[in-house]
Amino acid sequence: MTESRFESRIRRLAAETLGSEPQDFRRMTFGHRNVVYRAKSDDRSIILRTNEDFAVMRGTAANMEDLRELGIPMPRLLAFDTEGGSYPFAYMVLEEIPGRDLRDELEDMTQAQMTAVAERIAAYQKQAARLPRGAGYGWVPIGHAGPFQTWPDLIRADRENHFRDSAEIVGEQRLARLDERLERLAVYLAAVEPVCFLDDLTIKNVIVEQGELRGIVDFDVVCYGDPLYWIALTQTAIVCDVGEHRLFYADELCRAMDLDEAQREIVNVYAALFAGSFLETCRANGDAEAERRLLDQLDDWLEKRDV
Repeated sequence: MTESRFESRIRRLAAETLGSEPQDFRRMTFGHRNVVYRAKSDDRSIILRTNEDFAVMRGTAANMEDLRELGIPMPRLLAFDTEGGSYPFAYMVLEEIPGRDLRDELEDMTQAQMTAVAERIAAYQKQAARLPRGAGYGWVPIGHAGPFQTWPDLIRADRENHFRDSAEIVGEQRLARLDERLERLAVYLAAVEPVCFLDDLTIKNVIVEQGELRGIVDFDVVCYGDPLYWIALTQTAIVCDVGEHRLFYADELCRAMDLDEAQREIVNVYAALFAGSFLETCRANGDAEAERRLLDQLDDWLEKRDV
């Protein structure tokens, strides 16, 4: 198949970085915001992240620098241009970290390995939480004003967005229970401060090799709000992409983040909130088994418990 003009430019960028024509060059299947390629030479492997929207990666290099100063491991940045000076798209070229996303490794990891990874990820999140509080809530580069004035505003937006196309799958009764649980959390939600957390360190962007954490990737934005939110997203992603038998990792995140029983229940409500968008994807992909797992778990997460 003939390469597109866009891919030819990415290949040229890879050759400039490697110093020679790449021996292997291919588009990666991950990345929902960016178009991502991997290029390899004899002794080097690089990742090229690209986007025709220059705004998407404009804060990424600064984010990486801020987080690296906190001791958070991330790939070396080899080259970047987010203003279109060299190519008609924004790009970042990164040294590839050996390993795979956690979701591809989790099935074969021991409990001890899951515990070790969870404790390190929790430590990085605690470091991120030390950054100054945000001006607003939501997903932005570090230090930028978030798009939501309050945390309940963000939750209401996510409630609408996550179930816009999956309400029929979930059913009226489950949605009513979710709304009731969110209403019971109204006082808590209103009191959430805009704490910085790394929202996408779930079972993707956490790079693991043979059960050991090698590094973390993808820092276009952070999120300001409730640090329980990323744990819930991790929990839902595990059920969907791996299976409930690997929820031990989510439990270990909760333990490492020092959550009490009441906070653990809030994580469950948030996880139910995230389930809507995952169910939409399951239905679109024809993954009936993952859909069943999510619906069964959704019932458990929405069960009322005294804490």
